Amino acid sequence: MIHFNKVTIIGVGLIGGSIGLAIKKRKLAKEVVGVFRRASTLRRAMRCKAIDRGTRDVSDGVKGADLVIIATPVSMIPAIASVVIKVAKRGCIITDAGSTKGWIVAKVEKMASCRPDVYFVGSHPMAGSEKAGVESAAPELLKSAACIVTKTPRTPPGALRAVTGLWKALGARVSVTSPSEHDRSVSFISHLPHMVAFGLAGSVGVADLKYAAEGFRDTTRVASSDPKLWADIFLTNRIEILASSRAFEKNLKRILTALQKGDRPSMTQLLAKAKAKRDKLSNEKKKI
Repeated sequence: MIHFNKVTIIGVGLIGGSIGLAIKKRKLAKEVVGVFRRASTLRRAMRCKAIDRGTRDVSDGVKGADLVIIATPVSMIPAIASVVIKVAKRGCIITDAGSTKGWIVAKVEKMASCRPDVYFVGSHPMAGSEKAGVESAAPELLKSAACIVTKTPRTPPGALRAVTGLWKALGARVSVTSPSEHDRSVSFISHLPHMVAFGLAGSVGVADLKYAAEGFRDTTRVASSDPKLWADIFLTNRIEILASSRAFEKNLKRILTALQKGDRPSMTQLLAKAKAKRDKLSNEKKKI
């Protein structure tokens, strides 16, 4: 099993905190250090035992680390990575937990070119909830969750093995793909669903909410997610989200056309096709 002397997590919220708890529970590192912007968040993370030690100084937190995991909002990752690259020890591996990969990987790999002795591998553990904060972190959050690790011509094989090994050790189902393929797939199965949920929740009248039952609650659950975080995600993957949105609009238009015409056979066929795909997802989950 992969083991590190020191792992540093920058951004110890829901995801970063869950990673810290999982690493500590599985004894994958001798020390887990957290880096924070606010002293209050540091104290909460210590109370939750998500880390062994905390600091508000990036250089102090990264010093001597074998692995640095950046789990901040997407828009902050490249800037933080630039600092980490400068102060990291020789042989340090850097990864992230960002929901978009093309934008992040391109920027960080360019920065890392000045430090060939420091290695970057992009990651996206696809776990979480509409809740935020280290108080909602759980050591089993990543168990059976999908985790996409990105590979480019610049990705060092040893670092790739170490990062994929880490996520597997934390219980995730790991896939390796290119940043562009990641962004295309995730635009459909994560980013667009969040956008649709926000759109639906924003469209309903406040007076109508008192009638909302499980269908509306289930469909819009993720609209309770952090707006700033998701604005970052949408804007850094906008090309792929716009493409997936056009595919969604095309399919929705078919359903609306059948509705307008009162065409029951076409409507039933379209709904059945969608149901078959959703049922396949449920069946795949049962196999895990």
